[in-house]
Amino acid sequence: MNITFVLDSASDYCAEHHALSVPLAIVPLNITFGSDHFLDGETISTDTFYERMAKEEHLPKTSQPSPQAFLNVFQKEIEKGNELIYVGLSSNLSGTVQSASIAKGMLDENVQNNVHIIDSGTASAGVQVLLKLADFLVREGKNAKQVVEELERQKEAIIAYVLLETLENVKKGGRISAVQGAIAEFLNIKPLLSVQNGIVETVGKFRGKKKGLCKLKEILQVWHHQNPEKELFIIHSLPSKQEVIKEFGEFFSFSKFKSVTFTRFGSTIGTYASENAIGFILH
Repeated sequence: MNITFVLDSASDYCAEHHALSVPLAIVPLNITFGSDHFLDGETISTDTFYERMAKEEHLPKTSQPSPQAFLNVFQKEIEKGNELIYVGLSSNLSGTVQSASIAKGMLDENVQNNVHIIDSGTASAGVQVLLKLADFLVREGKNAKQVVEELERQKEAIIAYVLLETLENVKKGGRISAVQGAIAEFLNIKPLLSVQNGIVETVGKFRGKKKGLCKLKEILQVWHHQNPEKELFIIHSLPSKQEVIKEFGEFFSFSKFKSVTFTRFGSTIGTYASENAIGFILH
């Protein structure tokens, strides 16, 4: 039985990142600005999203895809005789995996076992790490069950670090008060966050972006020394790859890594990270 991979749009996947050997379907999350509704990555581009978010007084609202959105994809692929592996946005961050699970339960019982759902515990390029591994395993001749078992083992080793440029979206989202936000802005505080197994933690708070980037460099140097042959996944919400290289260039050279993939946060993750965030995925 052939395999189809399924992701949601919070994976921030684009075809130039990885050439896959099997089909891929992407289910979009929902983005709402006021009364305007969009499908992440389909009816609103990343550039348009950031341009509009910068102008809005209130944060856009994000919501998980409906079970029907997943069901449509599942049924289409099952009718082709394919087995599906869905690697989803961490359930601690969204109900997207829950929607996929409901959709699986809506299928005929005799085909439900053809749909495999993995709660990645991560987001954005962290999901891409698992996707790339899954594709490698399929090319090695592994079946869907074997692929899923390995992804479940490997997902716990994925950790994301991201340095936020601003707390404006955190303030707009009500996670800190206006007073706290104003104080942080006055002191030029830049928080460094980590995400592992769906748990978001504050690694540190730095007065000025340069100090935060120095901490990122320290973390990355230790990881690279221990994993010299692994690919580096950069995550960011800057306007371009060139801007990322400019930001990081003062602190370390990308040339020493086996390969580097740059992923710009799309609408879902960008809503919370805001503009000019920067970080990486370690695995």
